Amino acid sequence: MKMSKLLISKDFTIDDIHKIREYNYEQTKNLSPAEQSAYYRNKAETFLKEANIIPKNVISKDRIAL
Repeated sequence: MKMSKLLISKDFTIDDIHKIREYNYEQTKNLSPAEQSAYYRNKAETFLKEANIIPKNVISKDRIAL
């Protein structure tokens, strides 16, 4: 069952953390490691832009972090 939208309570409880983990699992469970990396990279880039955060260290797409 794929969750279409993640609903978080305004109080942000431990249940919300579980919902986030379940949502991320459902979104990525059938992805290859490379696809998962791209998925999380895109999510992180979107968050950083929306939050107006400029990272000090940027890992290029060509570099693989071990």
